[in-house]
Amino acid sequence: MRLPYFPLHAVLFPHLPLPLHVFEERYRAMARDALAPGSPFAGRFVVSMITDGPEVVEGREPAIGAEGTRARSIGTVAEVRSADELPDGRWILLVVGIDRAEIDRIDRDGPYPLAEVTVLPEIAGEGADGLVPRVQQALDGYLATVKRFVAATASQQQTQTEPTDVATSLDAVLKPIRLPEDANAASYAVAGVLQVELTRKQHLLELPDAASRLRAELELLRRESRLLADGAMPPVAPGDLRYHPN
Repeated sequence: MRLPYFPLHAVLFPHLPLPLHVFEERYRAMARDALAPGSPFAGRFVVSMITDGPEVVEGREPAIGAEGTRARSIGTVAEVRSADELPDGRWILLVVGIDRAEIDRIDRDGPYPLAEVTVLPEIAGEGADGLVPRVQQALDGYLATVKRFVAATASQQQTQTEPTDVATSLDAVLKPIRLPEDANAASYAVAGVLQVELTRKQHLLELPDAASRLRAELELLRRESRLLADGAMPPVAPGDLRYHPN
């Protein structure tokens, strides 16, 4: 499959949405071509996380993007669900991850980079279904700990915000999350909820199956809950806690 390539300081997971502000000229052209009537790209392009150096995860070398940008060779095929072109030519896009993909080669000769990609199969892995309830329990505990942590941090700050206002805001943001029954979809949902470094999210994306991802997420959920309970993490702004059920 040959698709436009858009390296990002973000990690996109299948089934989850990502808002994008497209302002560089080459990516404006990419958006126009991808969204044009009859486009061979059908509103799709591939994204992967930009790296700052020759980091290797799972033995894979970084791909080289436009103008020497270094980015991971495992990314996600994105499909545009809504698009607004601004008067100055910038685009506001909402995309949804469709498939994990490996970037085999990048062509930088055109107005924007094009990538040869191989879509990666969705594999459940051994014991994946049995892991979902355990991860659900760990996720419930993680969200409860995040809520307590943010509320405690807000109460210690010298602001005019009333504790009841903080609690109301947190209840609106941190609603209970029921994971999908499908193990792959559940693993991506948890990856989207976890407030961890992009490198950790990228590692989750690169794991080969749902079982591996769910096991890693189980450990991360427990680890982050312990750190938050001990007050070892910086404050997490409620606005940064997002979950997209689609």
